[in-house]
Amino acid sequence: MKLFQKLMKSFGHSFRGLRYAYRKELSFRMEVWAGLILVVIGYLAWPLRVYEFLFLTLSCCFILALELFNTALERTLERLHPEEHELIGKSKDLASGAVLIGVAFAAIVVIAILLSRAFEI
Repeated sequence: MKLFQKLMKSFGHSFRGLRYAYRKELSFRMEVWAGLILVVIGYLAWPLRVYEFLFLTLSCCFILALELFNTALERTLERLHPEEHELIGKSKDLASGAVLIGVAFAAIVVIAILLSRAFEI
């Protein structure tokens, strides 16, 4: 029973973090909606194959996970060192770069799906 309570408490922390990110972070909200729209349009425009749907969903989830890490790092660094600092700025830029890589991966997935449909690969 203790394990179940610990698990439920962990889920509570996770959902609270997601709720915070959605309410307070514009970029997270935009990424959530862009991902949902992308998956729905992809599904409605062409019946996606299972692997296409999985790759599209994976890429959207990957972006959201990276954005959560980016936000967590930024909040921590701002708390620890609120004034401008070159290394803190570089750390934030690196975390933002990780999100950009996730977006690039999603773009590649979308392009691959579109090309496979256009040329019936």
